[in-house]
Amino acid sequence: MREKKYLSVTAMVMIIFVGVFGFGNIANNFKASGTQSTSMFIMGAIIYFLPMCLIMSEFASYAKDRTGGIYSWIDIGLGKNVAYYALWSYFVANIFYLPTLASRVPTYLSFTLTGDANIGDLPMAIMSAISLLVALLIGIKYEEKFSKISTITGYISLIIAGVFLVGGIGTYMGFFGEPATELTMKSLVMPVDTREHLGSFLSTFAWIIFAYAGSELVGTYVDRVEKPERDFSRGLLLSALLIGILYVLGVISIAAFGTPEAYGEVSLVNAVISGYAFMGSAFGLGVWFIKVIGLVYTIITLVALVLWSQALSKAVFSEAPRGTFPAWMTRKTKGGILKNALIFQTTLSFLFILITTFGGESAGDLYYKIYDMSTMAFTLPYLFLSIAYIKFRKDGCRSPFQLCKSDTLACIIGGLVVLINIAAIIFAGYDLSVPLGEQMDVIKLYYGGLAMFLVIGAVIKRIKFKEEEDASELKKA
Repeated sequence: MREKKYLSVTAMVMIIFVGVFGFGNIANNFKASGTQSTSMFIMGAIIYFLPMCLIMSEFASYAKDRTGGIYSWIDIGLGKNVAYYALWSYFVANIFYLPTLASRVPTYLSFTLTGDANIGDLPMAIMSAISLLVALLIGIKYEEKFSKISTITGYISLIIAGVFLVGGIGTYMGFFGEPATELTMKSLVMPVDTREHLGSFLSTFAWIIFAYAGSELVGTYVDRVEKPERDFSRGLLLSALLIGILYVLGVISIAAFGTPEAYGEVSLVNAVISGYAFMGSAFGLGVWFIKVIGLVYTIITLVALVLWSQALSKAVFSEAPRGTFPAWMTRKTKGGILKNALIFQTTLSFLFILITTFGGESAGDLYYKIYDMSTMAFTLPYLFLSIAYIKFRKDGCRSPFQLCKSDTLACIIGGLVVLINIAAIIFAGYDLSVPLGEQMDVIKLYYGGLAMFLVIGAVIKRIKFKEEEDASELKKA
């Protein structure tokens, strides 16, 4: 019998790092708020990301044999009905994210080959489809060995981020010339002294929460951790500290090489490489530097695509109640791989790519509108998880790892996370500083989309798929 291979704490940290940390999150928030987003990242890490990781650690060590991740944890606290809607929301948000992630692979590959994002719609569609296919094959054939690749990729990602951070911080320390953006204590803090400033503060903080999303994907690997009550918690805590620190230092570093206006002239995807392009220009580096960065991000993005595909299939299909989905979709291989679910996800992603590429302008606009409508669905699982934690502790459940010994204090911390999640849902779509009438289209898009997807989920929930009979029962018959 083959000895089971376990994930190390380092492997866990790298998996979370590849799945969560995004230079695009830094660039996007810097474009919107400048260096003031620094305080937002610090606040998000301390009062949201760290407590959420502790909550997930407690659930994971309590249910160390369950591989459903966030679905399993919500089920423990609030039951299968609420867990189903969390599962459905998680699926809706991520199934539209997969083709978006796949499309970044050819974009970064274009930087690798030409030093710029010179790629047409048809080559983009073909290479995005190939990326999805490669991710599918890796997920089916090499899932058990993939943790090693994830660990190596995590180190590469950490090194390449470190190069940028050293360059940026070194510039502010006077080692590499003059920084592009002036940095003062005042410029690091977002003011809240007026209604406009308060509205900007709340909206920015709401979207900062999205930058910390993704650590739950490691919950689907809990059965691969030898001592989850110890190592799983360590991995999550180290990841929270690492990602929080890098986000803060990243904003400072990105400001060293460009202004918010300069980053505002490029798209979000291109802004990731543009940060390094500005750095290369400041240091007199040639196009080779951008090509190397493009290659690194091509690999990182492909690995992230595999991780998100695997985590989504496990979270949605591994522990759903019998009859929720067709039996073929929840069937596992001998190695425990949800092969059919992975194929189903990939097929949907293929269809989305075909629609946006060959469906014409109206079809593409419709898809992107639906994609925007699905954004809010990503927030619900975290809200349900934090509520489930309060119920979990109120019921007196005891886990080998605990956020804190006091149930009262644990519930207060859980309540804080609940309020932050509610605030994120509200202010990600509603800007306090803008008159209500001027933002009704955005409000209808986000919250109308969320309501629509929940109604669709409710309809699907009423459909009970017939389970296939076991082979043993067929033989008896």
